[in-house]
Amino acid sequence: MNLPLNIDFQQILLHIFNTFLLFVILYFLLYKPVKAFIDKREAFYKEMDDKANEKLSDAEKLLKEYNEKLSNADKEIAERKAEADKLTEAENSAKIEKAEEQAESIVAKAVAMAEKERESIIYQANSEIANMVSAAAEKIVFSDTSEAFDKFLDNAEGSADNE
Repeated sequence: MNLPLNIDFQQILLHIFNTFLLFVILYFLLYKPVKAFIDKREAFYKEMDDKANEKLSDAEKLLKEYNEKLSNADKEIAERKAEADKLTEAENSAKIEKAEEQAESIVAKAVAMAEKERESIIYQANSEIANMVSAAAEKIVFSDTSEAFDKFLDNAEGSADNE
């Protein structure tokens, strides 16, 4: 059965069968293993991506927690600083009160000492005046008035210079 153009259907069918057989063999030998390898590799990379996303979300949670802790630490530092300021202020006011009490005590002692000194000076001045008056009276009684008056003034000036 010779057809025009030298076409042999048996040859065509044999080529079609060989091509089909080649595709089936290639499917089982190449396509299935390659597809399995690609699927396995795709699953591996998907798992890696999931793990990376999970780690990223964990890191974001940790960052959020650390930021909260940091803001809480700032608040705690501010509170402790306020407490320390209050304690310092209390200690300073206590020291100031103590210093004021000591100052009042020193002033009171100084006033008392000044009063005693004043009384002592007044007592000495009174005794000196009494001595001068008695000396002047003696001289007036026993001597000339003008001479006694001059000695009295000389004694008064001399005792005033000694002080």
